[in-house]
Amino acid sequence: MATTSSQYQVRALERALQILGSFSLAEPELSLSELSMATDLAPSTTLRMLSILAQYGYVERSAATDRYRIGVGMFERGSIYIQTTTVEAQAKVPLADLARECNQTASLAVLDRGEIVHIAVFPPDRAIRYYAPLGQREMAHCTGLGKVLLSGLSDQELDEVVDQRGLPGRTDRTITTIAALRAHLRRVREQGYAIDNEESVVGLRCIAAPIFDDRNRIAAAMSASGSAAEFNEETIPGLLGAIKRTAGIISARLGNRVHQRELVDTVG
Repeated sequence: MATTSSQYQVRALERALQILGSFSLAEPELSLSELSMATDLAPSTTLRMLSILAQYGYVERSAATDRYRIGVGMFERGSIYIQTTTVEAQAKVPLADLARECNQTASLAVLDRGEIVHIAVFPPDRAIRYYAPLGQREMAHCTGLGKVLLSGLSDQELDEVVDQRGLPGRTDRTITTIAALRAHLRRVREQGYAIDNEESVVGLRCIAAPIFDDRNRIAAAMSASGSAAEFNEETIPGLLGAIKRTAGIISARLGNRVHQRELVDTVG
């Protein structure tokens, strides 16, 4: 008897989740018959499930249209996830995997007062490697991470950063004029990544990609960095593919729907 009761409870939970999963941005409101068809449940069963979900605020019924939609209770639970999910937490495992896969240092950074700040760093398991201390600040215009983050700014915001920080040269490859920087950032936006080609440190190269949040804004940037000799024409395509894939995984974990769909398509 206990086993039968337990199986019924599990089945009831599955049915409730099926109903909730039927709603989408494309179909935010559904009628009882539409929900019954979408879940392959009898109308009486669907109505019973909807009544329970409505009691807990997970669905609402419009008195005007007699159609159902997601309720405030679902919004409250979703808000808990968004407000307690940090980019560092979601990036930890993918970045560690990237460092092992590429055998290069994987880093995560955000933009703060016109500079980048390293908020997570995963060095590879090798004696000779590039390493940036956690919390280290660097200029944005001459780093791959920084150029990705700058690419998400408006023209006015970019002007404010340049006015505040300037465009000092670090090597003979550093971008030092606002016109050149604007043109370079346009390419970064178009291609979806940035390369630091020994612009910050001679002998160091970096490939960086943006991480997008649930509103499709650049929330952070991630990269792989190492010796310029190891970032060459033969290795860059493979490194770039791994970096962009990792950035997509982290973006999906942050609720970015574009990258969530891409992951589903890849798995499918």
